[in-house]
Amino acid sequence: MKKNKWILPSIMILLLIIATVGVTFTAFTFSKEGTVENTLETSMIMLTYTEGKTGITLNETYPMSDETGKILTGTNNVFDFTVTATLGKSSLIGYEVTAVKIPIMDMEPLLDNEVKLYLERAIDPDTTYEEILMPTNFIPRENQTQLGSPVGSMILDSGTFINEGTTIHNYRLRLWIDENANIPNGESRKYGVKINVYAKQDVMGEPVEQPIQGTSNTNIRKIFTYNQTSGASNFCVTGEENTCVSLRKAPETYPTGTILKYKVNDTEEKYFHVVSDNGNTLTLQQRENTVYDTAWYADTAANTKGPLTILSALERATVGWTNVLNQVYTMGTTVFKDNAFTGCSSYNSCTTNTYTLGERTAKARMITVQEAQGLGCTSSNSSCPIWMCNYLNSSTSYGGTVNQTGDVYGKNWGYWTMNAVSSGSSRAWRVHSYRFLYKETEATSIGNGGRAVVVIEK
Repeated sequence: MKKNKWILPSIMILLLIIATVGVTFTAFTFSKEGTVENTLETSMIMLTYTEGKTGITLNETYPMSDETGKILTGTNNVFDFTVTATLGKSSLIGYEVTAVKIPIMDMEPLLDNEVKLYLERAIDPDTTYEEILMPTNFIPRENQTQLGSPVGSMILDSGTFINEGTTIHNYRLRLWIDENANIPNGESRKYGVKINVYAKQDVMGEPVEQPIQGTSNTNIRKIFTYNQTSGASNFCVTGEENTCVSLRKAPETYPTGTILKYKVNDTEEKYFHVVSDNGNTLTLQQRENTVYDTAWYADTAANTKGPLTILSALERATVGWTNVLNQVYTMGTTVFKDNAFTGCSSYNSCTTNTYTLGERTAKARMITVQEAQGLGCTSSNSSCPIWMCNYLNSSTSYGGTVNQTGDVYGKNWGYWTMNAVSSGSSRAWRVHSYRFLYKETEATSIGNGGRAVVVIEK
């Protein structure tokens, strides 16, 4: 994309820092202009900014790269402010530094994706700063936090003050026009935010989940590099170990097994592993079973009907996943080598269908035997990667996790694939907890579940 490098004399970004502390203590105490304090017995939290300064005004500026924006200097390019907490004994205060947009009424506002915010915090010595919030577009919250940061705000930093005495955090905020902003020459634009601090006693601050760079899919909330070597410094099989390495920038090609924390709809976030990357979309499998104790086909001991029971249960469980793409596929109408959604006695030499089932459209399906084989699975024990067999009975024997989040995890010995077994009219393939593909499973068995396979945009 061609970048705008010309001067835009009528563009102005106005960053207003309004010293406001949103708290749930007692009452506000104003000590001077530019300072707001709030006290409760022996504890106090305070936001201050440079005396006499009201914010940043950028005139005659132009779109710039993140590399340039991060090193801006000068009075009108950076804004310094301080959050101070003074605690008594046995005190704990959670806090959130929050940006709230100022409505622009007098001219056309810049869009959120046309402006970058960047926050640093001073470390010892105070002349050295570390990145707290990478260059990021304004992303409004969809719900109010426990500390009070409102809907529509954006948390720039959060944490918890726990040390008795006074703790000082010196912040430096920068703001610039994104290099990809496309603003007609000569048109006026303006953008404004204010900074609030919200705090509560005896409540932890909500972690800040920064958006991933290098992807337009803002529903990708976290990316973790997968490593199943127990004891390694970057061991990570669930995305929740302390040793997991979180990526701030999306890889050009996602390795199989990579763990994604993904927002499947407005209220739910789930963990997934990458099955494949075709360049534009990712195929993912949920970290644990999506549905439990469900037959492949429950009505009769015949696999010629296809996986209607488990697919229906899986589709019901995922119908509300609005942030994943619809999948349209046809099962049982072509030979297996051309269509993975059919049955096969041996995944190495499969030529004919076992069942006939027409076109289907859904948010999720199950993994196919072909996909599992491509990931390393065979009919021998321990051939599948650990991530494929995690959260199943006996998975701890292979370095995995059982019942990490609750009793529901680990109940099943495996999960179904899309495929029937052509050499036996009553059996279907499953992924076994012992890390292999197992075909001697009755389609009516309820000892297995279904693990959602979804497709998302990169």
